[in-house]
Amino acid sequence: MAFTIFLATALDEPDITPSDRLYADALERHGCRVVGAPWDGPREAFAGADAIVLRSTWGYYRALQAFRDWTEAMAVVTRLFNPVSLVRWNLRKDYVGKLAAAGVRVPQSHIVTCETTAIERVFAETGWDQAVVKPASGASGYSVELVKRTTLARQVAGLSDEARASGVVVQEFLPEIAEGELSLVYFDGVFSHAIRKRPPPGEFRSNSRFGPTRNAETPPRDVTEQGAACLRALPEMPLYARVDGVVRAGGLIVIEVEVLEPALFMEFDPPSAERFADATLRRLQRVAAPSGS
Repeated sequence: MAFTIFLATALDEPDITPSDRLYADALERHGCRVVGAPWDGPREAFAGADAIVLRSTWGYYRALQAFRDWTEAMAVVTRLFNPVSLVRWNLRKDYVGKLAAAGVRVPQSHIVTCETTAIERVFAETGWDQAVVKPASGASGYSVELVKRTTLARQVAGLSDEARASGVVVQEFLPEIAEGELSLVYFDGVFSHAIRKRPPPGEFRSNSRFGPTRNAETPPRDVTEQGAACLRALPEMPLYARVDGVVRAGGLIVIEVEVLEPALFMEFDPPSAERFADATLRRLQRVAAPSGS
């Protein structure tokens, strides 16, 4: 069965990304019609969609309520991937605490108001001299800082309006990040491929705007299985997910789980686009199949 599938982008960068174009091409080889459209443009642009796949909806955190409203509305009229339950779960980084409660190894993290006194209290309770501070709702390394005890007040004063509105995560700094952050990609809970993102010297952030190096990686099976176990702790299994973390003594420490609009780095493993397309079509075909079939 052929489907019309929309890849949701953003008005700032409305075109389908080169990585996602591999996915779109794979879907088209299966007879699907694939269209890119910005989530923050006219809603009518998504008319006739059999599914909307959230792909490059970058900047959504700057219009968080509008994005919430749009995803909820789209989930009523079509299939949304990932499902809206996962959108709700991933919009705020308090999910890290939920993962910890489910037995997933994560950095020690505290969500507090974006105020000097609140962050000072975390430093006092933990004994940390430095910590990663990031908006509780955010993405792409935006307003993520390595805050030091000695310069805390000045650094907090420079945090973004989004951090002040959402609160911040004050998170244990992981020195292993200097060796690079692993990004593990999964489709329907099955490991697909991975890359290692190494920040440049003197930097701890591995997001694209900070100039990391990126290389394909083949992690040990124990590590990829730990990433898969992390996904089983989510409210439901995502169609696609990226688990970011570092490895310490053979164990994965999960820094973030991305099920909203993660870069999936399919250009590093082009056959992964076919795996993504196959997983997408399996989900749609289960819904489209006549009852009793």
